[in-house]
Amino acid sequence: MKKLLIFTIMLLALLPNIQAQTLEEYLVTAGENNPLLKARYAEYQAALERVPQAGALPDPEASFSFFLSPMARFMGNQVGEASIMQMFPWFGTLSASKNEANYMAQMRFASFIEAKINLYHDVRTTWLGLYQIDEEVQLLERELQIMKALERMALAKYTAAPSGNSPGSTRRSTGTAPSGSMGGSTAGNSSSGMGGMGGMGGNTTSSGSTPSRAGSNAGMAGGGMSTMASSGSSMVDIILIRVQVKDLENRLQLLRDSRRPQQIAFNNLLNRQPDQEIQIADTLASVALPATLALIQDSIRQNHPMLQMYEWDEQAREAQYRMAQLMGRPMFGVGLNYMVFRPRIDEMTQMPMGGENMVMPMVTVTLPIYRKKYNAAKKQARFEQEAAAYNKEAAEKQLLTELENLLYDYQRASSTLQLLEEQVTLNEQAIRLLTTNYTVAGAGIEEILRQRQAILGYRQQQLQAITDQHITVSAINRLMNSDN
Repeated sequence: MKKLLIFTIMLLALLPNIQAQTLEEYLVTAGENNPLLKARYAEYQAALERVPQAGALPDPEASFSFFLSPMARFMGNQVGEASIMQMFPWFGTLSASKNEANYMAQMRFASFIEAKINLYHDVRTTWLGLYQIDEEVQLLERELQIMKALERMALAKYTAAPSGNSPGSTRRSTGTAPSGSMGGSTAGNSSSGMGGMGGMGGNTTSSGSTPSRAGSNAGMAGGGMSTMASSGSSMVDIILIRVQVKDLENRLQLLRDSRRPQQIAFNNLLNRQPDQEIQIADTLASVALPATLALIQDSIRQNHPMLQMYEWDEQAREAQYRMAQLMGRPMFGVGLNYMVFRPRIDEMTQMPMGGENMVMPMVTVTLPIYRKKYNAAKKQARFEQEAAAYNKEAAEKQLLTELENLLYDYQRASSTLQLLEEQVTLNEQAIRLLTTNYTVAGAGIEEILRQRQAILGYRQQQLQAITDQHITVSAINRLMNSDN
């Protein structure tokens, strides 16, 4: 029983890891379940079914006729006839039509591939957006804990501050006046001839004691003002910290609310339940470019489905031109005509004559003499082929321009990560020194708060930069069509 309990606990501990899915598994799920991708693949399959249709012969034509009243002929009375005819296009016409349909199907397949790489990029982008939200939530939660610890420190300093003057200082200041008076009277009683000097001495001592009391009172007043200033400063520190805490709590709530639309969008891409949980990576490291610039450009030219689609379009228009040429040539028809006869009665001999059925082979030829429509069809194919070539050239330039922008975004994100790493290190050192100074001297809380805001902003920028870097690399992989 004890072993069973241990095994159950271990299984429950490992269950989240067993159920966790990686990003690559999410991509596979999206490829299998996304309805838009299924629609594109169904369109490709439908286009493939047009290939055998385009390569098939025209349906044979059969006709039947009969006479309401038998027609008298030499062979007998004709009752009716039946005929069948099969038309054959000019040699190579069906092959050209089949090639055109096949190229059009390949265009549909290129459209399916483009939808797939766009879907994969959308899945990655949405997943990275969720990662950024989760990491930023953790950043703000850690910062909130730090601010609350700083609030407790400021509150402790405010509670421990002196609240008023001490009684001992008051007693010491009042004790100086009698001492001065006694000195004056003694000097006056020591000699009657020096009484005036004694009086002067007493006055001198008394007037000397007055500044002593004033100095003591000034010291007490200064101590009270210092205490009040220290207490007031600590209370302001607490209020400033609480303002930052409220701001962090509001930002946390907004971030948590923004996660649900992203989660629903991600699950919709995978065609799952909107509230289904999503596993996000703990940490994302900096990612390198998938290849050198020359290899990326070559891969775009060779593998991007949009360029491939225009290549198939060019070939389809070439087959269309060939088919327009062949359609301007005659078509041949081969068939049979079966005539049904009944014997007829000869008027002179009154004997039945004829009545044998007859089979007659037939051959027909079309005469394509109206050339304008065929010439127009050939020109149409040439213009469409030319348009496909120009579209391919424009698409290639557009893709290479997009690549340059992505490379710039990648370089900017990498440079930002480098700079922010140094800034975060310096700000952490400054915060340590400022915190130590605040703990000892009780001053500088505003600068601590500013530095904490700065380092939080730098870490958010780091998170944004690392996310942008991964999104950029995903977009480059999309251009290269490297998700096969």
